[in-house]
Amino acid sequence: MAPCVYIGIDFGTTFSGAAWALSSRPEDIKIVTRWRSNHSFNTDDAKAPTQLVYAPQNRYDSHSSMSYGFSSGRKVASWGYEIDTKQEPLKWFKLCLEQKAKLHPDVQKSPQLATAESMLSREGVTPVDAAADYLRQLWESIVEDLERQCGATAVKGLPFRVILTVPAMWSDSAQNNTRQAAQKAGILQSRLCGETTLDLVPEPEAAALATLAEFNDRPGVQRGDVITVCDCGGGTVDITSYTIQNINPMFVKEAVNGDGKMCGSIFVDEQFQTFLRGRLKRWDKLNSEQVKRVMDHEWEYGIKRRFSGEDGTFEVELPAEATGSVFSRKASRLKLDKRGVQSIFDPVLGRVRQLIGNQVKQVQEKYGKPPKYIMLVGGFGACRYLHHVVEKEFSRQGIEVLQTTGNANYGPWTAICRGAVIKAMSGGGFEGPSKVKVTTRVAKRNYGLTAAQRFVDGFHLPIDKVWSNPEDCYFANNQMRWCLKKGVDVATQHPVILSFYRLVQQPWELGGGQLTCDIWISEATTPENRKTMDVTKLCDIKVRIDTPFERLPPHLNKAGQMFRRISYDIEMTCSGAELKFAAIINGTRQDAQNVEALFS
Repeated sequence: MAPCVYIGIDFGTTFSGAAWALSSRPEDIKIVTRWRSNHSFNTDDAKAPTQLVYAPQNRYDSHSSMSYGFSSGRKVASWGYEIDTKQEPLKWFKLCLEQKAKLHPDVQKSPQLATAESMLSREGVTPVDAAADYLRQLWESIVEDLERQCGATAVKGLPFRVILTVPAMWSDSAQNNTRQAAQKAGILQSRLCGETTLDLVPEPEAAALATLAEFNDRPGVQRGDVITVCDCGGGTVDITSYTIQNINPMFVKEAVNGDGKMCGSIFVDEQFQTFLRGRLKRWDKLNSEQVKRVMDHEWEYGIKRRFSGEDGTFEVELPAEATGSVFSRKASRLKLDKRGVQSIFDPVLGRVRQLIGNQVKQVQEKYGKPPKYIMLVGGFGACRYLHHVVEKEFSRQGIEVLQTTGNANYGPWTAICRGAVIKAMSGGGFEGPSKVKVTTRVAKRNYGLTAAQRFVDGFHLPIDKVWSNPEDCYFANNQMRWCLKKGVDVATQHPVILSFYRLVQQPWELGGGQLTCDIWISEATTPENRKTMDVTKLCDIKVRIDTPFERLPPHLNKAGQMFRRISYDIEMTCSGAELKFAAIINGTRQDAQNVEALFS
């Protein structure tokens, strides 16, 4: 295997992180820390806040985006830990990479999404460009960390194999937006040492790759056991279950369809602010710097991380202005008991419990038994009270609830970026230090293509009946050929293939030497075999045809008319979070650069 660097990026809603390993020492996964910071703390955290601040825009400035080196054409003044408490950062913009109509109704109405949309509009920046500008800063920190530890010369001579994680619940269009952001961020920038590859992987799968290795030596683990991985992040909570096929090395397959909800830690933060607003009449009079200090110092790094559900009293230090004490500049304190803190957590944790409960039910129905383990990972997954609540709910069903610990850099907070590194290794034929491999995934929706069929009376609808001059007979338009059915197991390395042909008389019918076909999706459990209202377009696949028109195979129809025949296969491969497409035309596999997917 050629030497390279494996890089995993966990692009989160509230915090983002990264890890890397050299192909010569794959077992030594490094976590990126030492972020640039204007504070005396948090520079060595395993993750940095997913926030950025743009420099004020000069209305007389006519520079293009290339002059600044940023996707949006706006210069980033600060990001992550560089952001001052007096600055109002752009945050939660990752939520906007998904189409609003595809988000849960609660999220569509959430103040986080409204804030992100408002700030993007105010800055004149698209969600993709904001994500790209942030990822550029993160990417520069990764490269700096590599050069600091390995030397700039060594890094310049090593190709990069990059994995970027995405929520399991995201649509194909949101995944495509993420890929576009990564490209605009310069991650795929040309390097003399070789091509940089980039793949997307679902966040819970990355977490599973990092954590399931410990099951190799765990007593009582058997083939057929089901393990549910619950990735609790800042915005999303994703859940996926895996069935153990082999123990050492660990081979697993996705057991049932994964699920996810927007019920991460930012919604607990929202509940805390709502609680304070109800107790303090002047809470909304505080400036952004004062609110940030309370939310960070008193809540995020205080009560939120310490609370475990046990009895106790907690104090929140508040600025004097919050209580209306105009004659005193001294801070005041607000005391919270156990029930008060629970009232903040429980509305959100109720949704997490429901999410896990639905997954457990799916596993029970398919396998006749519940999962053996539930593993909590992610930043919010390290919450002590979350573990307490989930264990209380599901231990009665005989399910063990696990919460990995370890130091700050190797606990649940970094499981996803470490797992992404391991995933990058497997792309080169090496299964990584954990020896964990996902062999099969479950299709999350139906994927198909439109295709005309010979018309059959009594089977096809009369409204779809059209005359085909090339075939000299009637065909039925508006028909679907489903190549991937929802809920079906899909091998990760074997493509699904559909074969078609097309007859053309003139070169111009190919639209400039291109063959185009549409990929359609349906969320229905049992999709119909014609294009109905629940079928929506995913993307157009455009294939450039290198064969000259006159060298295409001839075809003579029944009426004696001469056509040229193009036989083609469309291959769909389930790779990580993405579907990858390939084309074979008249028996010849087309180069990757000849196949382009244009998402709707």
